Amino acid sequence: MKNYRSRGQSGNAAVVVVIVLFLAVVIGVIVYTGQPRREDSGQTLSLAAVERGDFEAFITEPGEVNSSSNVEIRCRVKSYGGAGNAIRKICKEGTRIKKGEFLVQFDDSMPKNNLLSQKILMANDESSLIQAQNNLDTAKSALEEYIEGLFALEIEVLEGALFATQESMVRSTTQLEAHQLLRERNFISASQLRAVEFALEKAKKDLAVATRKLDVYQKFTKQRRIGELNAEIRKQTANVNAATSTLELSRQKETEIKQQIADCKILAPADGQVVYANDPDRRGDPIVIKEGTVIRENQVVIRLPDFDKMQVDVKVNESHYKRVKPDNRVRIELDADPDHPLEGKVKEVAEAPYPVRWHGAPIEYGAVVTIINPSPTLRPGWRAKVKITFESHKDVLQVPLAAVIEHEGRHYCLVRKDDKWRQQVIKIGSNNNAQVIVMEGLEEGEQVSLTPFRFIERSELPGKKTDSDVPGGNPDKLTQSAP
Repeated sequence: MKNYRSRGQSGNAAVVVVIVLFLAVVIGVIVYTGQPRREDSGQTLSLAAVERGDFEAFITEPGEVNSSSNVEIRCRVKSYGGAGNAIRKICKEGTRIKKGEFLVQFDDSMPKNNLLSQKILMANDESSLIQAQNNLDTAKSALEEYIEGLFALEIEVLEGALFATQESMVRSTTQLEAHQLLRERNFISASQLRAVEFALEKAKKDLAVATRKLDVYQKFTKQRRIGELNAEIRKQTANVNAATSTLELSRQKETEIKQQIADCKILAPADGQVVYANDPDRRGDPIVIKEGTVIRENQVVIRLPDFDKMQVDVKVNESHYKRVKPDNRVRIELDADPDHPLEGKVKEVAEAPYPVRWHGAPIEYGAVVTIINPSPTLRPGWRAKVKITFESHKDVLQVPLAAVIEHEGRHYCLVRKDDKWRQQVIKIGSNNNAQVIVMEGLEEGEQVSLTPFRFIERSELPGKKTDSDVPGGNPDKLTQSAP
């Protein structure tokens, strides 16, 4: 009897446990199914109203404040085969200076050494010019001496020789006549007569030679000699010109070196505030202006900005390039002073992009934004966020861009009305990546889904034109119950 009760009590306990577990499962299912699903709750809350208001299409790009009128102070000292010239002394950055005050002093030891060497070269060039000029004067004197003195002297000498031969021939002729009479009377022998005849013939030949010498000298030798003397004059003239040019070049070189020495010390060409032309972003060798920094020729060292003519240099991504135009309205927010935004307008946009520094780098175009009424505390080099408005409209219907579906060239919104969804064809205008203008198809106050593809599939959208493609078409078609 006792055992029977124990087995009966054990069976009743098991049944009770099963019943309790079953009831727990049922209650759990009821509780679970009775609570709203997260997805449905999220879908219900993801709504936006069609609103009417002002619309702006804009882009935001980074920029840097600069002056549109910068006096650039460049190094004008030649490198002379080296990397450049070191800064020996420089005015402190940020200093306000007046025109004519000290800015930079470069190392001038090299140009001073070059000046000393150049003075030695100039002395040699001057000596060469003096020698060349003396040779020219000598050549001119030689020509004048020949024409007015030596030529007449030579003529007289030749004429004297001619007269002597003429006299000798006359004497030989008279002597021959006398010897011929003596031979007729046999006072002299025939050989003596022939000797006198030979003497006469020789006198005739000497006369012919003397006559020809005088004639050749007058006709040919004179012209040849004058030509030689003139050629020497031209030669010495060329030497003088060459020596003169060489000396002029040496003097120009000396002037350039003196100017280089003067350029080693730079004074302010205008009033302004000193801003160092640092380039910390330079690849490989960042430029930091300070004493001891080696500066190459024509490199910018200091800028003196005009604070009354400030601008922002902006880099515009290629995706926004065609939207930015001159005179676009701009709002400027400075990183250094975000609580006091500035107004501006686009002055110009570059036609060519910046060089791409590495493969895959974004393509960017330069734009200049003029700051209207700049603050006196504004400084070059400040970073800024630039909001460029390229389109604006007053009092237009607009919805979030996320609510618009594009399908086969048409645009749709999923409109909620009376706990139902309606696929509505709309006609849209411009967008600013957040809001889009609705030109037709929706009315102010209507509710649209921000997550339309949670309720419909793209396959449910019409593939061909139907009456629902017309804004405001059949509202009962293509509808379904809203959750």
